[in-house]
Amino acid sequence: MLHTEHILTLLKLPGIGRVKVTEIIHTTTETPSNLKELWGLIKHTNNNNSKIKVPEWETLIKSNDKARAEIELCKKLNIHVIGICDEMYPKRLKRIPDAPVLIYAKGNLNCLNDQKLVAIVGTRKPSEYGSTCSHLFGKNFAERGIVVVSGLAKGIDTLAHKGCIEVNGKTIAVLAQGLDTPIYPKENRPLADKIIAAGGCLLSEYGLGVRGRPNYFVERNRIQSGVSDGVAVIETDVKGGTMHTVDFCLKQRKPLGCLNHPNKFLVNNDQASGNQLLLEKNQAMPLFTPKDFEKFIQSLNSVGESKKDSDSDKNDEQLSLF
Repeated sequence: MLHTEHILTLLKLPGIGRVKVTEIIHTTTETPSNLKELWGLIKHTNNNNSKIKVPEWETLIKSNDKARAEIELCKKLNIHVIGICDEMYPKRLKRIPDAPVLIYAKGNLNCLNDQKLVAIVGTRKPSEYGSTCSHLFGKNFAERGIVVVSGLAKGIDTLAHKGCIEVNGKTIAVLAQGLDTPIYPKENRPLADKIIAAGGCLLSEYGLGVRGRPNYFVERNRIQSGVSDGVAVIETDVKGGTMHTVDFCLKQRKPLGCLNHPNKFLVNNDQASGNQLLLEKNQAMPLFTPKDFEKFIQSLNSVGESKKDSDSDKNDEQLSLF
């Protein structure tokens, strides 16, 4: 167990990243009460793994000074710094293999560990039908008390966040940048403020001053899936960022749902080719009817199938929710 300050101190050391910090954390069940004890823990870990270098005492002090300064600045900016050993750390995220050892959050922390969370993901350039469905998915999940998770990108993400907020739901935006840097894309800066005002939050594994890079967007996709109970795909090509999230979802063994387009909305719609591939491979649950939607929600709880359908349920199955 390590305090958040000590985790950030380790991350400030040269040559130590998330993987090595995770190993140091797993080395002991005790909690270092001061910097000397943390230094001793690093030395102990080095005995088992020589790749984890023991820093000079002066270097560790400087790293700790930087960590404490960043934590203080975060307080002034209303940014919460949460270590993986902190009780406020998202419990679902902690279970994934490559969980971030430190996250930054702005807004309502309680929604990170709410009863049920689902990620809504998809292309930045959806079809008109996909756009409508993303907005409706955001609303429908929120109306059932489910926290909506997405990435604040253009297209599907934006519409899902907006649909959720429209019905007073809570939504989490997972970002690929430091929370003190200007929101990207810039047109979603007002939306980021609305997310916080509506009781949701912004979440990132990147520290202050870090601006987004292409690989950061891939890394953050594992967090979108990791912090959620399951993932709902609205529209995706067979390649791209959404498929990265799909891969993370499957590796994390979480339920995957996928909008099942009616045939007329598949004509000249390459943005749904990934949907069709996932459904054909039976890697995702189809989402189209009210029945589909309820089954997917049940899968988020891992409670299995509901009771046998009544005749009225079978009739409802013929009606499209979207």
